[in-house]
Amino acid sequence: MYMKKIFKVLSVLIAPIVFVCTCLAGCKGTDVEIDNGEIMRDINVHPEQKPAYEEYSKQAVAEYKAVAERHKTADGEVDNEDPEVVRAASVAAAKLYAYACYNERTLDKYAFFSHQEGDTDLGSNGSAKALKQEYYLRVNESENTCGYRYHYTIKKVKESSGIVGTFKGLFESARLRFTDKTDLLYRFEGDNIRISDKYDETLSCNMLECDWATGKDWGKPDIVMKKSEFIPPEKIEEDIVNTAGEDNVTIRGNINILAENIVASANIVEEDEGGYFIIMTLNTEVANSDEASLKMLRRANSSDNCQWVGTEEDPGVIVVFRLWENGLFRFYNFKERWSGKINGFGGVADSLTTYYYSYSDRDCDMAKNLEMLEKAKEQKG
Repeated sequence: MYMKKIFKVLSVLIAPIVFVCTCLAGCKGTDVEIDNGEIMRDINVHPEQKPAYEEYSKQAVAEYKAVAERHKTADGEVDNEDPEVVRAASVAAAKLYAYACYNERTLDKYAFFSHQEGDTDLGSNGSAKALKQEYYLRVNESENTCGYRYHYTIKKVKESSGIVGTFKGLFESARLRFTDKTDLLYRFEGDNIRISDKYDETLSCNMLECDWATGKDWGKPDIVMKKSEFIPPEKIEEDIVNTAGEDNVTIRGNINILAENIVASANIVEEDEGGYFIIMTLNTEVANSDEASLKMLRRANSSDNCQWVGTEEDPGVIVVFRLWENGLFRFYNFKERWSGKINGFGGVADSLTTYYYSYSDRDCDMAKNLEMLEKAKEQKG
């Protein structure tokens, strides 16, 4: 059982307090019914879209294979222990991960769902087991469609003790952001957060649920849901560095994956049906020396001194991801450990997050969500 990132249970120490206190003052909006039941049905359906970095992903794999083919074991298998193979796999895996992240910028549509859970240990101040789920559906503006975004995040404390237990309710939150064709933002807030009894076989978890109400950010100008510009492969690391610490970075996992030697080792397996299964272990010493990585980690966790923790026997950061043969994510799994201090509380925490992706017409259909939004607008008046 992986411990949870002090991260979202504690990184949201101030924001939830402000949120809860404001709501106690009587800001609750109009209750609305939102159905998030049928999502991510097609995570195994091959994407029809052509990703922007497809040729570069294939080139990265070819470069790795050229090295791997020269280093075989006695039984003809790739010698994954050979230093040259390890180096080639590490470089290729880092590129593949970066390209998969940057592919999202130029897609017509996509959806992802993430499930995160674990424990946080604050020593004498207590501990907590927490869950976080995030669902993001985006349709970019094109000649044939308007741009839309449907995005919710729900956080739930399963168990707690000490000071965390005393104020457990302040560490839970639910928020939904909806951007419609008018490029306006409609926000919903949730309470009575609970764990559903129904186990989702596709997503391998029990879904979090809550009671939704309209929020205070209602009909405010939002970002336009358009495709972002294409960043040439040789400029991606520069973009990661330049945007580190901002709200909407492209790279996933709060890590500058293209930093020199940040990937300690990797293994790339070509799957029979096409695509790749990849495991990377990261060098936490390099990550803690990389300014961009630390900026992203510390912003994500509202800490000015947190850093990754890893040993030779137990790497602090392990990334497992699966790609379609064109380089798009099928899923990725990010396990990390870090220590830090937030508002006077110090501790060590591990997190395990799994993201699932879908690109199908069915999973990216906004019709049901738009109907819910129009109904909410009518109820709010």
